[in-house]
Amino acid sequence: MNYSSSKIIDSITSLSKEKLIKGSLCFALEHGYSLACWSKPESSKWDILLDQDATLLSEDRSPSIHTLESGYLIAPFNSNKKKYLIKNNMHIVLDKTITIQIKDGSENAFESFETYLNNTDTSITHFLKKHTNTEETTSEFYISGVDKAKQCIQDEKFQKVVLSRSKTIDAPVEALEKVLLELRASYPHSCIAAFYQPEIGLWITATPELLLTTDAAGTFKTVALAGTQKYNPAIPVRDVSWTHKEIEEQALVSRYIIGCFKTIRLRNYVEIGPRTIQAGNILHLKTEFTAHTTEVNMSEIGTTMLELLHPTSAVCGMPKVSALDFIAHNESFDRKLFSGYSGPVNIEKETFLFVTLRCANIHADKITLYAGAGITADSDAEKEFEETELKMNVIGAVFSKLTI
Repeated sequence: MNYSSSKIIDSITSLSKEKLIKGSLCFALEHGYSLACWSKPESSKWDILLDQDATLLSEDRSPSIHTLESGYLIAPFNSNKKKYLIKNNMHIVLDKTITIQIKDGSENAFESFETYLNNTDTSITHFLKKHTNTEETTSEFYISGVDKAKQCIQDEKFQKVVLSRSKTIDAPVEALEKVLLELRASYPHSCIAAFYQPEIGLWITATPELLLTTDAAGTFKTVALAGTQKYNPAIPVRDVSWTHKEIEEQALVSRYIIGCFKTIRLRNYVEIGPRTIQAGNILHLKTEFTAHTTEVNMSEIGTTMLELLHPTSAVCGMPKVSALDFIAHNESFDRKLFSGYSGPVNIEKETFLFVTLRCANIHADKITLYAGAGITADSDAEKEFEETELKMNVIGAVFSKLTI
């Protein structure tokens, strides 16, 4: 239902976008609500969902996204761990105008939220826990892992593995709403999001990688995104050259997707790419795949492909089982939501799930950053470490900018 009280609408629309995002975050943290706040690629619009009690989904299988109620889905890298749906009970859209939709039964919650926004001016640090985990992935440990991976590739245990690392830095988290808006301005081709659930904590992401999307017209899309190098403003994107290692890494991801299509006997699809894309100061190779479900008579293709795709070879490796085993034994931390997936499902008959990359777990005094690199037979260990630093800097540099 549309919540059309002019008093409440006026009180909300008089606030700035920055104030609404900050107020929503603080309200969720203080009152134990779940929250999702996101802006899709090529958009200046922000969506905010607030849910008093997010739904815990089955841990032993992928969600049936074609039957899920409208909301925001959050899933970790490990497919057998908890997944959550933040339901579309309170939906605020920040665009040229501000619109609000409230599901029947949630009116009182919205009135509490409206009162909170107009009477509270506080910092999110008041409600976040301090960082207590001292584990760090040192450069020596990471480089050693790359060397082990190359040996396994030489021994033909797998063709590729994505080895990741984490690090924790000091950061001015009280300005998180400014971080999100700065990321939106700096990374127009990425999905920018913040989401919170009391069990998993507060996370932000600026991910360039679409996992899958379906829309009301029956169009299904997914992408292969791999290969990374630093953007050089002196070289036009169309003239960028790629090494054999980077081209092969991207080709492995594309072949993985095509293999999934073969598994479900999908033959009618359009493949465009690979082409070079820019995500801020980073370049990637990207191939797009599109199919029309009405033409191929596969109305549940989103659910089926989600089961097959995650985790993709872009965040795991090939073959999947042996790559997962290597990751489990050679990464010194729990990836948690990093390289899982997240995004709106069945909102206005559209679903957009993104791989949770370029992300950070937010604490009261610090942020924990995550990044990985695809290791192949041609990998240089120190360059792979530098690639993870480059990716972590997407989020880290914005926080640093705010302290200047």
